Amino acid sequence: MRLWIRGHRRSATLVMLTLTLPAYLFTAAMATMLSARGEYREQINSIEPRVARMQGLIAKEKEIQESLAGVNTVVADHIYPQSSAAEAVAASLQAEARRILSEAGMDITNSQVLRPRKRDQFDYVAVKIVARGTLTQLDQGLSDLDQFRPVVFVESLDAFPNRRRRKQETDSQVLTVSLQLLSLRSVL
Repeated sequence: MRLWIRGHRRSATLVMLTLTLPAYLFTAAMATMLSARGEYREQINSIEPRVARMQGLIAKEKEIQESLAGVNTVVADHIYPQSSAAEAVAASLQAEARRILSEAGMDITNSQVLRPRKRDQFDYVAVKIVARGTLTQLDQGLSDLDQFRPVVFVESLDAFPNRRRRKQETDSQVLTVSLQLLSLRSVL
């Protein structure tokens, strides 16, 4: 055999290439398939937990729907719905805040509807109210605002004491209070 290879180098080279080229192509194809198999296994391993999670959600779908309905009623109790216009919400908030503070005994000197601010899923509807009254009246008014639904947040509160005149016989200090109240309106 060695003699034939020495005598026929060109033919031996062609025979060698003919045998090694298919072996190389077979090896390359096998390596590519094994690599693809490894990638597919990784994808399957990453999908399995997601599929298990989805199967768990499907199994608990009824309970999740009931919980979601409960959450929606709680949310609806705390924010204004999307169906109400931001201007109507602002006017309602202004009227209710004036009524609540007046019922607490405070004198409303000024109120102003502020421009709604859009943030993520909510419109921030704000009202600025200036009122005069005693500290106990202010406390009562803030307590009543806390009980109001949809929720009213006190965004800022500035209180200034009024000067006492000598003729005044009242012992309680009168304050001028500037409140900026905020309520949320759903955008979704």
